Amino acid sequence: MTVITHARRKSRLAKLIDSAGGVTVGVALTRARQNIAALREKGLEEVTRHIDALAGLEAPTDPEATVRSLQHIYVSANHVIDAAHPFELDEICAVALSLCDMVDRASANGATFDWRIMAVHIQSLRLLNTLPADAVKEREQVTAHLAEMVARKFGQAG
Repeated sequence: MTVITHARRKSRLAKLIDSAGGVTVGVALTRARQNIAALREKGLEEVTRHIDALAGLEAPTDPEATVRSLQHIYVSANHVIDAAHPFELDEICAVALSLCDMVDRASANGATFDWRIMAVHIQSLRLLNTLPADAVKEREQVTAHLAEMVARKFGQAG
């Protein structure tokens, strides 16, 4: 029988934690939050840019253009999620995810994409993006109404 051994390497984080004068978890988390806070404005600009890109789309006139538009919607919605998630903009992420789910449904079923529902998603994204962080009740209402509309359209929450 052959035994294979691996040289175990210690991660940089483990070395920092184990070494004298290393970084505690609390300090590391505080630094990470400060780094994220410094990027918040840029992240919000990115969210706004991709919401505007979604708003600029027009309903396509032929099947080939529909496929391209659906791909564009999916990519832009994913960019919104990527830009919003580090800043805990959960409602914006939920609406963008719902938009991705709609694209998936249309692509999987070969169904036509209801551009009116996309318009409602975009309006929801814009509203959530402009609401202040302390408007918790209003944010919940926007996402609840959108989820209700999607449930009525597709028979389940999305």
